[in-house]
Amino acid sequence: MTKERKCKKSPGGHTVSKLCSQWEMAVRYQVKPTTYAVYITVIEKHILPELGHYRAEELDNWILDQYLQTKKREGLSWSTMRLILFLIKGILHMGEEQGITTAEKLYLCIPKYKRPYMRLMASENLERLLRYLERSEESFELGLLISICTGIRVGELCGLQWKDVDWDRGTVQINRTVSRIRNLEAEDPLEGSSSKTIIYIGTPKTGTSIREIPLPDFLIGKMRKMKGSQCCYILTGTRKCMEPRRVQRRFKNSLARCGIPDINIHALRHAFASRWIENGFDTKALSEILGHSSVKVTMDIYVHSDLEQKKSYMNRMI
Repeated sequence: MTKERKCKKSPGGHTVSKLCSQWEMAVRYQVKPTTYAVYITVIEKHILPELGHYRAEELDNWILDQYLQTKKREGLSWSTMRLILFLIKGILHMGEEQGITTAEKLYLCIPKYKRPYMRLMASENLERLLRYLERSEESFELGLLISICTGIRVGELCGLQWKDVDWDRGTVQINRTVSRIRNLEAEDPLEGSSSKTIIYIGTPKTGTSIREIPLPDFLIGKMRKMKGSQCCYILTGTRKCMEPRRVQRRFKNSLARCGIPDINIHALRHAFASRWIENGFDTKALSEILGHSSVKVTMDIYVHSDLEQKKSYMNRMI
């Protein structure tokens, strides 16, 4: 992984490809494995094919602008474009520390944020799903009910174990998250591994994501009846966790049983935040429950009002 990629190079100097390899070696153990795996994928998929063969010394704003225009035409999301620029900055900054400078000062401007459209679950469908989950005695459906009632991320839901529940306080502690990431060791022939991806169980997304969430009384009562062994995962009822992609597939099956149109499971997190705000509850408390670093993040990304809610507001203005 740390060897320089094979690609067409300009003669002499330090290629972007070589700097990428050096940067990867420098940051590998400074970030979480999940983060590092994303970095490697973005570098190999989006940076090296177009920029890898250039010498760092010949990079200028024209080359960079042409590259970014190409990426925009590919329809990449704002977050991906932002990550690409973050990586390029970091890689070239490391080069500067070695005395390797670009042809001119580069203006790496992050594109203006465009809030992605999130298709939300209609309130009547959410109620229908809630009733179905409340009647079920299956571990998976209990997990979905917890997700609706707490707004936790799907990876955090996958990582919940019974030992995370504090029965006296009526809370659940978010201590870990589950994700499927690229198996970097599989690219080393000495490791003898063939799996391209692996399940990774680690700490939550950020420091504020490690949190304690209060649970509604009705949910605590249902969980008591279904309580499993301390080391078992709530979502599976066993000592083996379920990965997010499988949760999404099973979630779709649950929607189908209820006659609800297909929607991404992340919409449950948005729905939780929107309902909280619609009820006039404290936004600071919501931010802490969702594990955000600030109230602004919560309001900008996770709070939505449907058309009926907006119409209600308009009528109350008169």
